[in-house]
This record gives sequence, C-alpha cells and structure tokens, in this order.
Amino acid sequence: MKIKFANDTQFDYIRAFETEEFYNGASRRTLTFECNKGAISVDELDLLISNETNTEHIQLTNEEENITNIYDGYTLKLKCGIEKQLTQQESTEGPAVYTDRLFFKLGKPTYIEHQLRKLGF
Repeated sequence: MKIKFANDTQFDYIRAFETEEFYNGASRRTLTFECNKGAISVDELDLLISNETNTEHIQLTNEEENITNIYDGYTLKLKCGIEKQLTQQESTEGPAVYTDRLFFKLGKPTYIEHQLRKLGF
C-alpha cells in the first residue's frame, strides 16, 4: 500500500487507522501509520509532516484491490519515530519476535482551531 502527500512524496506503508483521541485539550480525529523502518528516513519524514501544506491532502492507495482513500485536513504532527512492534507471538517453537517499525500520527485541528486560523490567530 502506498501513501502520497500533497507535495507528491510517496512511500509504502503497512497499516493506517483513523481514530478519535483526546489530545492537547480537545477530542480530535487522528490518523496513525505504521511503516517498515526503511520506507523513508525519520528525519525526512519529520520534515515532511512538519509542513502543513504537505499533509493537507493525503492519498492512500491499495494497489492490489485498486482502492484509493483521500484524507484532508490532517495538519498537526502528533508523533514521529521508531518503535518496536510485536511481529510474531511467542510459541513453543520460539520466542516472540519484535521488529523496528516507523510510526507517525497526524491530527486534525478542531473546528474552533480551524476558524481561529482563518482569522489569523
């Protein structure tokens, strides 16, 4: 699956999910991504998602099923980094396996924050 930002930067991702979360004093929509560690460098990703114009329009494409979803307005960078992710449960045949994954989370401004930005605040 591929993610494409407004500035045409694109790379593969493993999983994406949208939820509502309480962050910075308000409930807001969030979009969280999990990628393989080498999909993009952490520094490049941090720079990419720190610019609101890049994350204003995000396109997610599943090429196998020919499905494209578009997400607009996720302009707040909430998280960006490498985390260990359980990729194989412990079993009688071997120990649990953890893999480094690149995670990042974007948030949507609330309606009031959006209106204040229009007014220049």
